[in-house]
Amino acid sequence: MDNNLIWGIVVLICGLFVGAYGNVLIRFALAFLGFAIGFSLVMWLGGGLDETIRVIAAIVAGGILAAVFYLLVNFTLYLAGGILGLVLMVALLGLFELSGLDLGIIGWILVAAATVAGGFFGPRLGTNLVVLATSLAGAYLIVLGLSALFVTGGDTSEPQGLLSTAFPLVLFLSFAVLGFLGQYQVANLRRRFLR
Repeated sequence: MDNNLIWGIVVLICGLFVGAYGNVLIRFALAFLGFAIGFSLVMWLGGGLDETIRVIAAIVAGGILAAVFYLLVNFTLYLAGGILGLVLMVALLGLFELSGLDLGIIGWILVAAATVAGGFFGPRLGTNLVVLATSLAGAYLIVLGLSALFVTGGDTSEPQGLLSTAFPLVLFLSFAVLGFLGQYQVANLRRRFLR
């Protein structure tokens, strides 16, 4: 079985869950998000490993990050702010690459800075932060999974290059809007019934 097939299926399922249930089942959404991040990091960085070892290491790393994210539910606003900063900067860098500008290592520094800044300002961003962050993260994971499964034009070999063509960028924005609107409606219903 091809590594991209396994990677695409795992990340697509995680993205669908995070994008749909991020606000309602936040603890499990964080676990799915941690698993997808750990799995994807090993798939991106473990290019020199044997295919079987790479998949096993990806599952182990994903499981460890899933457990860590699951246990960090008390820091949800910090995590959501960091995730929001990460995804927004990766999408912005994808727009830069779409226009022909490749930032290289400076792009990685900007991604790290946006993640830290988002985590720092997370609790100050309001009540809909979790809805926005999980819908954006779910949309990114869905596009990553679809790009790993099919040829959508996105570059799955580098996180910043995924949204560097028009079709994956439009998919990302569409799934982000759908996820946000769905989760926002559920959040409003929950607030209405809890009053």
